[in-house]
Amino acid sequence: MLDWFQKRSAPGQELTIPPVSVGQGGFLSGTHVASNLGWRPVEAICAGDQVLTFDHGMQTVVEMVRETVHLDAGFIDPTRCPMHVPRDALNNRVPMWLMPDQGVLMESDLITDHQGDPFAVVPASTLDGYRGICRLHPSDALHLVTPRFEQDEVIYLEAGLLGYCPAPRDLLTIGVELQEDMYRVLPIEEAQELISAMSLTETLMTSVGIPAMPHGSFPI
Repeated sequence: MLDWFQKRSAPGQELTIPPVSVGQGGFLSGTHVASNLGWRPVEAICAGDQVLTFDHGMQTVVEMVRETVHLDAGFIDPTRCPMHVPRDALNNRVPMWLMPDQGVLMESDLITDHQGDPFAVVPASTLDGYRGICRLHPSDALHLVTPRFEQDEVIYLEAGLLGYCPAPRDLLTIGVELQEDMYRVLPIEEAQELISAMSLTETLMTSVGIPAMPHGSFPI
């Protein structure tokens, strides 16, 4: 639409907190996931259960990755802080948290993936400032849970947020873009440019009186 991938920030323009990769994804305990048994806390999902996916309907979970992250009290590196997502910011029915490197599937006319669809996966860290999303220091330890499937999948969280769940990789495939990969996962710099362009587009639409785009319908 705007060929924004060919553009770069003006010289001297810097982000206050650069969205660097810290290798920390996962969904916080208490986040609800759409499954064949309805909305369930992600920590209640086990290997063998079925979860509703964006492209392939109900899919069987083959592995659950669980981790506890302890953040020190006081000042910590802002790039390690989880992202607080206000209610309805990304079609989520309640406020929720995302880890900085957790992938989120975004839809925009500014995107065209390898299948011609307007979707791309961005790290949650690049959403800082978009629709009120911000970094906050939680007061408790973070209990993270990530379901894995036979292939890369996107799942529904808290009604409408679309969370990316990459399939398990071995040493031969880590860092290699497989031809059959279904989702376009943007590097941080390109993801940041996309979110900036989306924010600008929404601001311009609001300034001329065009209503904000409606939220998507809930799957179940």
